[in-house]
Amino acid sequence: MAVAIVGLVTTGGFRLISLSLRTLNDVRAERDLIDRAQKVYLEFQTKEDMSDSGEKDGVKWSVATDSVPVFNDLELSFRRLTVEYGDREMVLYLPDAAEKK
Repeated sequence: MAVAIVGLVTTGGFRLISLSLRTLNDVRAERDLIDRAQKVYLEFQTKEDMSDSGEKDGVKWSVATDSVPVFNDLELSFRRLTVEYGDREMVLYLPDAAEKK
C-alpha cells in the first residue's frame, strides 16, 4: 500500500514538473515575441522609410491600413501592424501615416 502511494505521489510530482517547464517555455516565447514586436513598433514610429512588410532576424511583419466609424461620417484611420516570431503572432496598432507629423 505504501509503495502504491509513493508511486502516485512521484507520478504527480513529475507531472507538475513537466507542466511547469512547458509553462516556463511558453512565457519565454511570449516575452521574446513582445521584445521583438516592440523593436519593430519603435522602428515604425521613428523611421520614415520602413517597409510595410518584411523579415529581419526571424521576425516577420506586415502592415494593413484600416478604419473604424466613430461618429456619423467620421472615421478613425489606423494601421494594423502584425508581428510574427516563431509560431506566435502579435497585432499592434499605429496611428495612420497621413495623421503622422
